[in-house]
Amino acid sequence: MPQRTGRRLAFALGVVGAAALVGCQGGPPTILGYRLGAAGLYDTDIKTVYVPVFYDRAFQATPYRGMEANLTAAVVKEIGARTPYKVISDPDRADTELKGNIVRVAKAKLNSNPQNLIREAELVVTVDVLWRDNRDGRILSAQRRGRNPGVGGQLPVDPSAPPFDPNVPPPPPAVVEQMALPVRLVGVGRVIPELGESSTTAEQRAINHLAAQIVSMMEKPW
Repeated sequence: MPQRTGRRLAFALGVVGAAALVGCQGGPPTILGYRLGAAGLYDTDIKTVYVPVFYDRAFQATPYRGMEANLTAAVVKEIGARTPYKVISDPDRADTELKGNIVRVAKAKLNSNPQNLIREAELVVTVDVLWRDNRDGRILSAQRRGRNPGVGGQLPVDPSAPPFDPNVPPPPPAVVEQMALPVRLVGVGRVIPELGESSTTAEQRAINHLAAQIVSMMEKPW
């Protein structure tokens, strides 16, 4: 009986300790100051995303016609399932805009049977993605690159520069323009006809792979 009472007391103390570590007042639960769930991976200042239909500049041939619509639908579904963002259809009301462009679709034969028929192949889809903040024009899909420091992490000294004068006001900060460079992602789908896998299933695999990568790219940096 005393042993059972001790176990109950230890369990109660554990519950109290967990409640002290985990907070859930007025928002998502936190533990030791860190947010749990999707709110901890994504910027909660962003509420809405506008996702227009992706472009397809790759050579379009059957059975890969209309891939841009399927990829857009997969990205929208992935955003709704994994992020706290809401996808809306009005670009004027959206906080951010996510654009994509299919630049290449290639199918490579990896193995063949004695009749020279495809035993295993691979579908590779290459996409350029750009995520922009409509409120201030920032490019969210690529981090801004800083200057290249000198040896030892220090900037090189210009010998022709005048000596330091504390009475001279400092120059205005330089404005660094951020180039709208897209992020290139690659999705891969497998084709094994002997296992019932076709070009259609390979396309869906590649699309799902790309959608997961795009949404992972939308996570805030550590």
